Amino acid sequence: MVRRTRYRARRRSGGRWVLVFIVACVIVAILAALIYLPRIFFSSGTPSRASDDAYCSAKLADGPSYSLMPEQAQNAELIANIAINRGLPDHAATVAIATAMQESRITNLSYGDLDSIGLFQQRPSQGWGTVEQVSDMTYATNIFYDHLMQVPDWETIPIEDAAQEVQRSGYPDLYATWGAMAHAWAAGLTGEFGATISCALEPATSSDADGLIAALPVAYPSVTAATAPATAEGNGNNSSDGTTITVALPDGLSADDHNRLCWQVTGWLVTHARQYGIDALHANGMDWNRKDGVWTGNKTVEQTITVTLV
Repeated sequence: MVRRTRYRARRRSGGRWVLVFIVACVIVAILAALIYLPRIFFSSGTPSRASDDAYCSAKLADGPSYSLMPEQAQNAELIANIAINRGLPDHAATVAIATAMQESRITNLSYGDLDSIGLFQQRPSQGWGTVEQVSDMTYATNIFYDHLMQVPDWETIPIEDAAQEVQRSGYPDLYATWGAMAHAWAAGLTGEFGATISCALEPATSSDADGLIAALPVAYPSVTAATAPATAEGNGNNSSDGTTITVALPDGLSADDHNRLCWQVTGWLVTHARQYGIDALHANGMDWNRKDGVWTGNKTVEQTITVTLV
């Protein structure tokens, strides 16, 4: 009888400790909820995007969205910008972007098969230029276009055939893989379609207004850019901090040319937003900001583009 009583006492003691442990866990859970739930439900916004999660995209109204890393998007913009400044048809940019995507994933590679190098994996030993030249993306893109212009009927033959005539690849059919993607990016960057190029980026910590003002007219010589005090109205993130740059489009353009130039310039600005610390844009009635990474608004015709830096 004594032993049985002690056993029961030990069982009751063990049960009390289990009960104490359960109560303690409940209290900890309640305290954690009181601390963290208000942060979840009453936070001022979504968490900031990390740089590794940043992306850019091109989307036509009747097609899917095609994403690139910000560095790739900036290189695609360079390819399109060179075509524009050379007066080439939009299709030239489509062929070039598809080619660069297949050859290097639109990345200025310092290596490749045999002595291939750069954005288009051009070979110095095959007469494309020196290593230094083909490593320069502007040179590489221009010499690609030089060769493309020599291809008979390059505007009407399939993209992969035009690319193959230039590149002489061992895998010519693979260029076709990127045809739709290249068309979406080229159409947005050349201004054929407006507000289709976007980037969703991490918060900017600094900006370079002087650098932007110097670089933009090099890419688009017909526009002018000047700084002005920032206003809350001009910033898609509703902040009055930072600097506002006003980009003026030239007078006397037709409606189509005006719209094309506007969306060409905004394509440059969006894809260079990380480099220059651009926080928000307003162009032709549409607004973009780096946090949301989408265009909103109703398209109209406006003579200036408002650029808000951090």
